[in-house]
Amino acid sequence: MCVAYPGKVISRDGTHGTVDFSGSRVRVNLSMVPAAVGDYVLVHAGMAIQVVEKEEAEDWIALFDEIREAASEEQGGNPS
Repeated sequence: MCVAYPGKVISRDGTHGTVDFSGSRVRVNLSMVPAAVGDYVLVHAGMAIQVVEKEEAEDWIALFDEIREAASEEQGGNPS
């Protein structure tokens, strides 16, 4: 199974840009999508594969946070 994680485009330079994933900034290939600075994109394997609405991106991020916290609690660890 493949998972794409949403991030916010904070800069763009041609076919690449910097995307913020909950505080982690990563250089991403944006050549497949018409993403502009401020857009949210789904990224898989270093490539943006889809532009998503802000609300949808925030829902995905919240879901991943819930999964991370639940997994951490199951293992008796701190979710942060």
